[in-house]
Amino acid sequence: MTQPLNYTIKAIEDLRALRDKGTWSPHDRMGIDFIISKLIKAEVFVLPDLGQLLDRTKPRPEVAGEVYRPPHPIVALEYQSAVPGWTPTSEYDAAPSSRRIALAWDWDGVFPGPASAKEQHDVGEGVFVASISYYDNLGIWVPTGAALMMGYEAEYRVPDPSAYRDSMVASGRVSRKTAQAPTLVIRDMMTLLPDSMMQQIKKTGEQAAVQAFAADVMDEANAYSDLCLALACNNVSTTRNGQPDRLNRARIKAGKIPLKDFHVLKIAGGGDGGDAGQPLGSGGVRSHLRRGHVRRLSADRITWVNATMVRGSRPGFADKLYQINS
Repeated sequence: MTQPLNYTIKAIEDLRALRDKGTWSPHDRMGIDFIISKLIKAEVFVLPDLGQLLDRTKPRPEVAGEVYRPPHPIVALEYQSAVPGWTPTSEYDAAPSSRRIALAWDWDGVFPGPASAKEQHDVGEGVFVASISYYDNLGIWVPTGAALMMGYEAEYRVPDPSAYRDSMVASGRVSRKTAQAPTLVIRDMMTLLPDSMMQQIKKTGEQAAVQAFAADVMDEANAYSDLCLALACNNVSTTRNGQPDRLNRARIKAGKIPLKDFHVLKIAGGGDGGDAGQPLGSGGVRSHLRRGHVRRLSADRITWVNATMVRGSRPGFADKLYQINS
């Protein structure tokens, strides 16, 4: 059974301590408070390693923008993101981060600070996605300086060439086929830590700063897109897992934040997928869950091709964080 990660609660505690250090500008403190308020209200989903539900070597299907409306007004997607022995693969991998949160919310016109009216910033309807990462070297959760918006009126186009995209392809984080395919146009960007972002722009220039931001949020945007596409399939649902009442009562009594319930995906089907085939190298492979994928049935209908169990030649099982119904 999937175990709770409780990243969101730990991030709230760290961000409160970070905010109170007194080294932030008033505007940046407003941004940290804004992120904390979203995390407190968020429904938590636990995702597989790297937040990966779909095969990212293949371009995502072009779907209606409404597919990207979150399943709850605010969601926090928790997942492990680094394996032992992690090493940077490109100039955009600044530091190892073994735990990640993709924070996404249906935009209600509210911004951190004084600019909180839709009339002042009319970009249409959409969902904002932000990244909150646990930096292993620092031992603390840190948010990105901005969030990006995916619009519900979807527009797709082939992205312009950039040094960042070329670096992602060269490092193997993005396949060339995916990099050259039409992608959902990012509608807008919300600055969460304006003074920190301005310092970065002054240091590296605006283009480099925006590309560094894109690198910071790329994994979280991918994880959120994976979740929405999976939930759009007619044979995928979610199940809610509660936290022990006794434990939460004890936490509240001790002045701590109670742990959140969390959701996991439930995929209908999933039987014996047969043998894994020839062993890979001398050790072969362990039995594992072969990842499901989206199949387009028509212009407006997609389905999830069920995950299957593959029998490997090595003992043991490579566990993944989603639930399979027989």
